[in-house]
Amino acid sequence: MGESEQIHFEPGKIEPRLVTASWGADSYGPEIVAWAKDHLQVDLYPWQQQVLDDALQHDAAGDLLHRYSLTSTARQQGKTVMLSALIGWWLTVGRVKRGGPQQVLSVAHQYTTAELLPLMLFPILEERYGFKTFVSSGRMMAQHDDGSWWRIQSASPRSGHGLSADLLVVDELFAVSELVLDAGLLPTQRARRAPLAVFTSTAGTEDSTALIRWRERGIQQIETGKPGRLHFAEWSPPANIDFSDRKFWHYANPSLGLGFLTMQDLEDGFNSPNREAWLRTDLNLWTSAVGSWLPHGAWESWITEDDMPAGGVLAVDSDNDGMGFVGVRVAARDDGKLQARSEFRVESLEAMWQQVHVLLEDKQMKLALTPGLHGLCPLDLSKRATIWGQQEMTKYTAIVRGLILEGRLVHENQMSLNEHVNRAVSGKAAGGMLTITSRKSPGPIEQCRCMIAAAGMCAKPSGKIRVPMIGMG
Repeated sequence: MGESEQIHFEPGKIEPRLVTASWGADSYGPEIVAWAKDHLQVDLYPWQQQVLDDALQHDAAGDLLHRYSLTSTARQQGKTVMLSALIGWWLTVGRVKRGGPQQVLSVAHQYTTAELLPLMLFPILEERYGFKTFVSSGRMMAQHDDGSWWRIQSASPRSGHGLSADLLVVDELFAVSELVLDAGLLPTQRARRAPLAVFTSTAGTEDSTALIRWRERGIQQIETGKPGRLHFAEWSPPANIDFSDRKFWHYANPSLGLGFLTMQDLEDGFNSPNREAWLRTDLNLWTSAVGSWLPHGAWESWITEDDMPAGGVLAVDSDNDGMGFVGVRVAARDDGKLQARSEFRVESLEAMWQQVHVLLEDKQMKLALTPGLHGLCPLDLSKRATIWGQQEMTKYTAIVRGLILEGRLVHENQMSLNEHVNRAVSGKAAGGMLTITSRKSPGPIEQCRCMIAAAGMCAKPSGKIRVPMIGMG
């Protein structure tokens, strides 16, 4: 355990790396903490209290300000105890606060995981609050005479159908499909007053599309600097780290040093044969991102606070489902370096063209569009537009990688651009040339694609752009 003994952190003070802004309003969180102390005989850890305080903020009428909550940590941090306290309070004290019977649905990708919560809560609900509980093969339920109930299900295509829920709890979201979530679970809350959907998870894989989508929404919310309908908190190391560096291990483990979890436990996992499982469960890292196109720390090494230069190339792309659009600009600086900035992310084609028109008021700026967008380009922009696609990705990826490694491409430390760049996984195009692949990357990378396209075009030694080409060797 030699190296880990040199790592210093204060138990109970490990903050989330990613967290949305708070409303700063009153919260039911302290009541849930008190409920856990009284009924479960546990003192919730500071990170659990923080999640509950933030997620359960309410207005003067008592209605919740958040509609959704996503919390992500490594495993064995105490998410089950936190969810037990939330559900127990909601069914008992909460039903009085919310003015009537409450209906709760909790699911996990496996029934054996979902049943952990009722095993903890059923005796309390029966003995103290008069609930009747039912346990049979594949079915668990608690019901009160006033109409309140709690159902426990596995996350299957039938989950949630025919039900209506004030509180929805989805554990291990990484293993729950978008179809189950969108078609079965979330619709259960459409007709309820101030409902709350609570998701918890560890990192997933490129197949964890539901988690990827909600995590991306959380990152976008963070970038606004304002509170919104989603509360999101993630304990994880910085993107694209050297995972063998012990100084990052506590970032994903907010319960470290508070209970039985120790650095030795993480050391034991690190030395186990299944390294990919350890990365996900103990470091809350997306294992596919280990194949990043950049060495760890390379992108973070070249942050600048300088103003963005005028002109350059604005590259625009749509996301995988065509419902969102991003624009990333790269421009030459007076010192010969290039500087990158994410200019916009919008949810409609109309809003995208509006953003492009505003930016292209700078007459020095060039526009680069993917083939599909180029075919829709307004006539007044078409003369300034060029096309980029996979051929340009193949042509420019190694060049731009070289620019980054040599410190000749700097950026403004924008969270979403950082995430897209660091999660992009490398691949091989025809002829063995380096490229990045959306298929293997654990989440959207369209901002990285735009950055590569714009930087590659700016690296051409023409006009005012004096940055020489970097060899591909």
